[in-house]
Amino acid sequence: MILVIAFVAAVSAQPQRGVVVQDAPLLLLPDRSRAPLLFMEKGVQVDVIRREGEWFNITVHGSQWGDRTGYVEARYLRLIANLPPAENPGTPTPPLAIAPPTASDRNEPIAPKTQGVESRPPIQNPSTPAPASAPPVAAQPRTPAGQPAASAKLREIKIRGYVTEMRSPTDFDIEDYRITRDEAFVLDFENASPDVTFRLQDIRVGVELEIKGFLNEQTGELKAKAIKVDLEQFRTIKQTAFVSKAPEGIQLLDGSWAGDLRADGQTIRVTNTTNVLFKPTKREAKLAALRQKSADSSEDAEGFETLKTLDDVEVGMAMTYEGSRDRETGTIIAERIEFSSNDLEDGEAKLWKSLKVTTKEAQGFKPGELKIDHVGKFKLLTDVNVQQYVARVGQSLIPAYQRDLAPNDPRKIPFQFHVVQTDEINAFATPNGIVVVYSGLLEMLENEAQLAAILGHEIAHATHEHTWRGEQYHKKTRIGIALAGVVASAYGMRSLADLATMVNGAIVNGHQRTLENQSDRIGLEYMYAAGYDVRQAPDVWKLMVKKNGVSSTNFFWSNHDNEPTRRSYLMNELKNNYRDADFGRLHTNDEEYLRIRAAVTAAKNAKRRLKVS
Repeated sequence: MILVIAFVAAVSAQPQRGVVVQDAPLLLLPDRSRAPLLFMEKGVQVDVIRREGEWFNITVHGSQWGDRTGYVEARYLRLIANLPPAENPGTPTPPLAIAPPTASDRNEPIAPKTQGVESRPPIQNPSTPAPASAPPVAAQPRTPAGQPAASAKLREIKIRGYVTEMRSPTDFDIEDYRITRDEAFVLDFENASPDVTFRLQDIRVGVELEIKGFLNEQTGELKAKAIKVDLEQFRTIKQTAFVSKAPEGIQLLDGSWAGDLRADGQTIRVTNTTNVLFKPTKREAKLAALRQKSADSSEDAEGFETLKTLDDVEVGMAMTYEGSRDRETGTIIAERIEFSSNDLEDGEAKLWKSLKVTTKEAQGFKPGELKIDHVGKFKLLTDVNVQQYVARVGQSLIPAYQRDLAPNDPRKIPFQFHVVQTDEINAFATPNGIVVVYSGLLEMLENEAQLAAILGHEIAHATHEHTWRGEQYHKKTRIGIALAGVVASAYGMRSLADLATMVNGAIVNGHQRTLENQSDRIGLEYMYAAGYDVRQAPDVWKLMVKKNGVSSTNFFWSNHDNEPTRRSYLMNELKNNYRDADFGRLHTNDEEYLRIRAAVTAAKNAKRRLKVS
């Protein structure tokens, strides 16, 4: 009945026009505690449906997301008399219309920037098909006002990345793009909920955004017509890492731990409200169940035990932290930290054994072969010096705690490094430490530090057990979704079965994305410990772009971000966690690398000449 009344009211009277007199949020319901649908700046004109006490029910027109109807507080809106309704309300100005910046808004001229480009990133599992690439949509050159540009070449693009430099909330950098605002643009949200709020003024270094707009290829300026914010980044973070060195930076004061702990490639702040505990493993929990708990035991009902001294935290232990990221500093404010022994679980041990590795030596002009069960066969590059060089660089990046484990320790990862012969630009690692580098990647890179960035990233996948953790993530939920898809398919409901498959993939890939970011962070730590210049890591993605162009990503199918996202993420990590680094002691080793790169090309060309003859 309510819907019918609303419809009758809508068709019986022409909506009155109104103008926003002060920056204001549009809410789904008249409730100030809700997350905004979008923000409207002063001067936005809207259709007013009706007034409900201290609220106006309004419609804001435009944008690729369609018209938005919601509520705005009456104090933010002034009714306009004798103004005709908007023409063609389905397609005009977007919901968030903002006046163009004046000279006083931006005092300095726009500095020319190099266009950031994008490529297809390495995948962890070569058997997984890469997402289809889609080139940017070509657009007719236009000025912001919609008139054809006289000389500037404009191209419509979409990028996703982390803010790397700030001048104002409407003038900032993502990677090499300078983002400015169009005359009108949309501020939209993903994963919105009442517990997280975000305003235009909350844009700052480290915030991840999706930008749609027109790129001026001469200046590198990207005028945003739409900005989308995934609010998931501001919710509680829960991540597991491994202790690579004795923890320091926190101390026990009056029975509570406090200080800044360096772990997982970032700073984790511990306060007097943070629970710092030991979590028993399955093996330890079974043993604990056999013991009689004493009356003064410090164990809680689940067997957790409070941390009494940092001496109890051993290198190689697992550390799970939970908290939220401070928007100003990027520091994780921890609510809970759990340390536990890192037992190799039976299922993970079976996974290692299933990935059996065999190699065949080269015979005459026939190249050697690398075979990894359940992964595939690869032709090994014939140059022994190249193979030894990559292995030497890789071994230098393995964390000390892994190298120091006894050969018969079940937790020791038997790392191997192999270069395979292919023009593709890729690298991957298996759970049992087999790191495969494609020769095409070696030909693209410019120095040894960039190779170390790739190898460190792949080593981190193995040391942090990403394949195993990915398989276990929401395992019961994913099994249930898969069964639902099977049932739907059996009853001929193809669309529901396809949707179940997509949601299942989204769960896995959403989790995989956090693991990729962790590999980037840990890879930087491995580089720095080995003496490599960590500033070379973001440049890898710039080279990817130069070589392959723009690659697209899809939430359902891709577990890798596109290149501006990856590069801007690394740039932020350098700002947040390496601002005090001693770069004078770091090296790139350009000369030796260039000799190796030439050897790679020579080995490939020798094979081609042999085929021709």
